[in-house]
Amino acid sequence: MKKVFSFSLGLLFLVLIFLGAYNFVFKNNVRDPKVATNGETVIKQQASTDEKPLSINISLVFNEDISDVSVAEDGSFFYYSLDDKALKKANSEGKDKTILLNNLPGTPSRILWSPKKDQALLLLKQENGDSLWHLVILATKTLTPLKAEISRIVWGNLGDIIFYQYTDFSNGKRTLNSARPDGTGWKAIADLAFDSYITPIPQSSQIAFWKKPNAFEATTLETVSMSGENRKVLLSERFGADYLWSPNGEKVLASTSSERGGKSILLNKMNAKGGEFQSLMTPTLITKTVWSKDNKTIYFALPGSLPENSILPNDYFEKNLHSKDTFWKLDVTTGKKSRLAELKEVAQSFDSSNFILSPDESALFFTDRTTKRLYRIDL
Repeated sequence: MKKVFSFSLGLLFLVLIFLGAYNFVFKNNVRDPKVATNGETVIKQQASTDEKPLSINISLVFNEDISDVSVAEDGSFFYYSLDDKALKKANSEGKDKTILLNNLPGTPSRILWSPKKDQALLLLKQENGDSLWHLVILATKTLTPLKAEISRIVWGNLGDIIFYQYTDFSNGKRTLNSARPDGTGWKAIADLAFDSYITPIPQSSQIAFWKKPNAFEATTLETVSMSGENRKVLLSERFGADYLWSPNGEKVLASTSSERGGKSILLNKMNAKGGEFQSLMTPTLITKTVWSKDNKTIYFALPGSLPENSILPNDYFEKNLHSKDTFWKLDVTTGKKSRLAELKEVAQSFDSSNFILSPDESALFFTDRTTKRLYRIDL
């Protein structure tokens, strides 16, 4: 009787293994097309992975708490030192540090360096608790306050103008505007129905804007020319969406929540007109992604160790969650992924953001959200 029971138990175990393998290989085949709720067909790419991960070296660039790092064409760093409370510059090795400007009239919560790194836009928190954007001209060390109604500023591609959201406090009306960096010579471009993220599309005269990412709200991605003409909707009904254009402006990465209030977020790609939308089978955020100059390769981090019930992207930013990242690269044309290092080679936990490639793309830089330090990955 015991033999019969043992034989039956073993047979049941084999059947369960077979069913599990069937479901994994066939039922969840990532090559199968998926029809989205709006009727479009989203073809998921096969995410193949190299058998042997590359061996990388992750090193601290300089022993200083920093924020808002940018890299110039010569490889030098421009950043804000949280230790010295000053705008600073360092060479490509993180040495020969110089103070560009200190004694700021407030604490910067955000800094936008101009393309040539000769100017910067600072969002300074005032003594009364309000925040106000200022223009810094580094050559003259001058600081010019901008209007309180200005928000969501970005530099134009050439650095000669800025784009921003203007809010009329009397009626709440929002508009997309352009102006010189000091706020003069402004021009209204388009009406905005919501608080919008803004970016100029590389190598074009188009500006893109979309609602601040929120997993509970369906958003729309729109573009308009600098003259205010040819306003178009590129993508709609996407939850928690955020976007990143390729250097040539022909491709767009889109991170979107799986559903309203979704607990996962996936990276997708599409063309500059909003077509050819495809999932890259990669659960990560735009803030952990950067394009290569070849316009087909991206480097990114996969966030791990987040609570299973996290609502993304909301909880990651609003609840100050910290992930434990692994580092990868991906060819968006083929879907081929390569891990940059074995897990055992990354001894320290990193919650990476603000990804930057060096001008020659021999190194990838990121800021660790936990320690506020800048790290380098040699590629």
